[in-house]
Amino acid sequence: MTPEEQLIQRYFDAFNRHDIEGVMACFHDDPVIVDAEGRRLAGRGEVRRSYETSFALFPDGHCDLRSCTGNDGRGMAESLFHGTRPREGKVVEAVGVEVLEIVAGKIKEIRDYHRPVQAKAA
Repeated sequence: MTPEEQLIQRYFDAFNRHDIEGVMACFHDDPVIVDAEGRRLAGRGEVRRSYETSFALFPDGHCDLRSCTGNDGRGMAESLFHGTRPREGKVVEAVGVEVLEIVAGKIKEIRDYHRPVQAKAA
């Protein structure tokens, strides 16, 4: 595995444990996330709040890493997200790709291209 692929794996492992410190350890000092709706989240505070919100909304949220590749400061990961919104009992699934820019061994930017697969009742 390349260093970029190892970083992607660490990031997904931390995300799936809902380990906010582990997730944030994967990010650069000045990170950016462009989410699937095109919203831009910039800075460690916004990025951290985004993950904290996601972990709270989907206590069982999990991303199955289907494939990843990376080198020369770039990476790409295909995954299937699934989680349940407890208040509504709604299962959410989304499939897609995250494109990553990596600087000094940390994620500088993630562009998220997930789309809903289907919504199901629990």
